[in-house]
Amino acid sequence: MRYCKTCHVHYDNTLEHCILCNGELEKVGETESTYKFPETKKRSKSRFFYRLFLFLNLVSAMVALYIDFADGVPLSWSLVVGITNIYVVVMFLVLAVPTIWTHRLTKSVMITVSSLILIGLAIRDVDWALDYVLPFAIMSNMFIITLLILVNKKKWFDYFSSLVIISIIGLIPGLLNVLNLTVVQWPSLVSFAYATFTLFGIIILPSRSSREEFKRRFHI
Repeated sequence: MRYCKTCHVHYDNTLEHCILCNGELEKVGETESTYKFPETKKRSKSRFFYRLFLFLNLVSAMVALYIDFADGVPLSWSLVVGITNIYVVVMFLVLAVPTIWTHRLTKSVMITVSSLILIGLAIRDVDWALDYVLPFAIMSNMFIITLLILVNKKKWFDYFSSLVIISIIGLIPGLLNVLNLTVVQWPSLVSFAYATFTLFGIIILPSRSSREEFKRRFHI
């Protein structure tokens, strides 16, 4: 008999991971040969807080647009405010959805970087975001996830998909460099090299069991 301590479900089979959360199952003594799902609880129908949050962000963006139009100035400050409002709403949605924290970290980093690039475009000064923020944010995320995999090998599959995705994204600064969209080139080159090295490591280094788990997770 196997047991998922996260979902509180017993499995009377040879599964290694929970079908609900994909967490590693623990071996326990013989119990009833049934699946014991926790009792469901109805969510509160009140969405007042969410609606108020979205409403305040919408009002903030509209007020900023009105001020720019009233002053007859180019839409710069209002665009920054609008991008910030969108960023806050998206981040709220990402953090509100229950998932593995490394997935949240990857999403949060990429959403933050994208917002900074959009702000740079709005103020017509995007070089700092493309030259430094994008490559260093990607490399930092790759380093953290790689470190987690090395330290906690038993749960490497919890972080593996995030590492694959962020490594592929790490190739983007190199592409921007080829297209001459960066001024300072060395951070983009380092990010591209680091991402390429990581992807090769993902392909070459894992054991047979790791490759089988990878195929199972990605349905290959």
